[in-house]
Amino acid sequence: MATTPSATSSPASPLKERASEMGKFVLGLAEEGERSAVVLGASRADALLEELLRTALKRHPGGSDNLFDPDRPLGTFSARIALAFRMGVIDDSCEHALQMLRKIRNDFAHSSSRATLSESRHRSRVVELVREAKKWVNTTNKMDLWFDKCDPTLRSFCAAVSVVLSRLDFAAIDAKQVEPPFTASLRDFEKES
Repeated sequence: MATTPSATSSPASPLKERASEMGKFVLGLAEEGERSAVVLGASRADALLEELLRTALKRHPGGSDNLFDPDRPLGTFSARIALAFRMGVIDDSCEHALQMLRKIRNDFAHSSSRATLSESRHRSRVVELVREAKKWVNTTNKMDLWFDKCDPTLRSFCAAVSVVLSRLDFAAIDAKQVEPPFTASLRDFEKES
């Protein structure tokens, strides 16, 4: 009797599926051009950062939580980066890389003319993004080969964003709710004893 893939799936299958999906996303990142690579890469980083924060934060007792809605405190990429850094769920290199990605994304999204990564202000941010990505993995140059048909600046950008997305994805998978070192309480201490 033949077994189907679903019958033999292991607990690691969701992780493998997620890694496979991330690989497809990363490889397709540059296919539609610079603007798409920038906007889609930043959007994916923002979504992964939100997932990481939702896991790390205590759940709202009412179930529904609008904290991440666009007009709420954590409704922006910038606010999510700041909170994640201050909570210690991302380090300073990740925070800086995400800030560079956010700034590039904002410039591209709000530009009425054709923006390119080769422009000096974007190129300097790409250089910083790549520098931060190389702190995590020294194979960024090898990752450039994944994007060999791209302009060199776009190739470096996509390789660096791939590293950032992978690190955020692994962090989101491994994340646990952060336990505060203390809690202000209005309960009667004598009754709790």
